[in-house]
Amino acid sequence: MRRMRESGANKDKNGMRESSPRGIAVIDVGFTNTKIALFSAKGELLAERKGLSRHVPGPPYLHIDPEPMAELCRTALPELDRLLPIDAIVPTAHGAAMACLDAGGNLALPVMDYTSEPPPEIVAEYRKIMPGFEEAFCPLLPLAITHGLQLYWQMRMWPEDFARVRTLLPWIQYVGYRLSGVRVTEISSMACQTHLMDTRAQAPSRMARELGWDRLFPPMAKAWEAIGTLLPEYRGSSFRGEGRVLGGVHDSTANFMRYVCAGLDRFTLVSTGTWSISFNPSTSVDVLDPERDTNTNTDVLGRNVCCSRFFGGKEFEAVAQGAPAEAASVAAVAGLVQRGTHAVPSFTLTSGPVPDSLGKGFIEGPPPVSDAEKASLAALYCALMVSEQLDAIASQDDIIVDGPFSQNKVLLAVLAQLRTGQKVKASALRDGTTAGAAAIAMIDDGRLPAIALELGEVAPSAISGLDAYQARWKSLAYGARG
Repeated sequence: MRRMRESGANKDKNGMRESSPRGIAVIDVGFTNTKIALFSAKGELLAERKGLSRHVPGPPYLHIDPEPMAELCRTALPELDRLLPIDAIVPTAHGAAMACLDAGGNLALPVMDYTSEPPPEIVAEYRKIMPGFEEAFCPLLPLAITHGLQLYWQMRMWPEDFARVRTLLPWIQYVGYRLSGVRVTEISSMACQTHLMDTRAQAPSRMARELGWDRLFPPMAKAWEAIGTLLPEYRGSSFRGEGRVLGGVHDSTANFMRYVCAGLDRFTLVSTGTWSISFNPSTSVDVLDPERDTNTNTDVLGRNVCCSRFFGGKEFEAVAQGAPAEAASVAAVAGLVQRGTHAVPSFTLTSGPVPDSLGKGFIEGPPPVSDAEKASLAALYCALMVSEQLDAIASQDDIIVDGPFSQNKVLLAVLAQLRTGQKVKASALRDGTTAGAAAIAMIDDGRLPAIALELGEVAPSAISGLDAYQARWKSLAYGARG
């Protein structure tokens, strides 16, 4: 089986990085905003600069304009370098886009926005050739989230443009290419539910080989490896730092690695926001079930990490019906449990850990009336769904919750009561993606830095009848639907 090529990094003869960084700049290219964060060598956040990400309706399809990101880098990097010399630059971004470069290094096709909707006939064709779950450990995701589907759509519908493609770069490494002029791939970026990788072998998937895409993948670099130096256009007139551009990292994986760098080993991370994504490094991939929206991410050290997810933030909003999260209370949850009011999944067009539930959500029992009841039902519902996520990846160790759900004391207390035998801890980390990406710059030849992290243990609620309520909820969630 053809393995990915390894790049040559800017290392000395012993494989060590050239020097420890003074300042670390993280280029975090999100769906809505692009952020450049400056960190010290101790991982302290010193300053941030932000700009809007730009999405263009087409033709030929909804796509991402990379120029606002590049312009922000031109202005912000020299400015931040004046605060602290920037020696290391870490690209990170969402893992749901690919850049198709021509022989001159320009985009042969626009970078597809993952909210684009492929034609049904293209999806049907793709399903016939896509890798099986046992190879990619990723189901076909909605819209154009899956990289393989994006490329197949481009190849089928715009064959002349696709024929000019000489390099395929994950969006994350495209950012690094724009900054350094060097083309690489990286394992967390190539294996984040792309269908482009055989996950166990960490080599191009059968589909990628059969379609010839593997020949367009550039060499593989480590996330912490210096691939080149910052181009003059981003340095301004008096750049002081070394400006080493590193291989880069998938944003969710960066967040996960921040906890690994805190010395944690056996734990489950529940990272929340628009999505709730759980990571369990202790679970075998053999437990994964595509019907429960489970998958793997591969961390920067090449380890397969079992994951599960649901549309947590959006589901909370749907059940809360506009009520603020702060309106919830444990007393109101107890009242909902006592009277048998259940929010049954799912209220968005995803199923998460409950198979075949997308768009079938409903309320059983007396509906919530006040903001307190609506917010409390949303907290209770999301605690139940997170618990299902955890079951889907066989979580048995301490549970760490970060993101918005970590600030919801009611949700946390209910979750702690549901997860008998496990400790639930809330993270005080404000932005795990940028903090984790900064930690990547401190890895020395595969040896992780040790960076302390503040975690608060959650006391479980003591709601009478919660076990029976959960059993009834499960029967509704997994039972027959009209």
